[in-house]
Amino acid sequence: MSAVNELERRLAADRPHAGPDERTETFHEVKPERPPSVRPTGGRRPAKTKTRPRDPWSPVPRPTRTEWRRALTPMILQLLGVLLLAVVSFMAGQNALGVILLLVLAALAGWRAATWDWMPADTVMRGVDATRPVRVLRVIDPDDPETPVRVVHASRRYAIWWLDADAMVRTGVLLTRPGLVSVATSDSTAVLPEGGGA
Repeated sequence: MSAVNELERRLAADRPHAGPDERTETFHEVKPERPPSVRPTGGRRPAKTKTRPRDPWSPVPRPTRTEWRRALTPMILQLLGVLLLAVVSFMAGQNALGVILLLVLAALAGWRAATWDWMPADTVMRGVDATRPVRVLRVIDPDDPETPVRVVHASRRYAIWWLDADAMVRTGVLLTRPGLVSVATSDSTAVLPEGGGA
């Protein structure tokens, strides 16, 4: 008897053979022993909740009559000036100039109505003061820093001066969307609304 036959005989004696109905893959499958189940000690862990980042945008309040009046006064005076020129032109017999001025007046009024994407600056400042720990002192248009800003257009950036909690004057950025406002410091850190936006 050869050594190979002896080895096959030993292997056959150690393992039983599969029957005719047994699948070869699962035959003599050794299942690992499972440790006894152990109940965890202590209370249940609280479920992890995903915290959303706080929203830096806050709504702008409704403008008051005084805020509307302050914002609209320059526009109304412009329209009244063109209307007065048209009336004087008609009274002086310059009908062609009067008609041209009335057309200019209609075009100016239509342009103002078509570009109505703004809010009074006083309303925006009041909204920022009410929702954030800052007090806005001045809104500055970067394109024209010398002219005081009376209206704040949506989707534009403005520079602002504001007082922080330590009564220090800081420079920041005012970001606007239609009906929403956000404030960031000069190093682009958002000044989040107090007690909201979570």
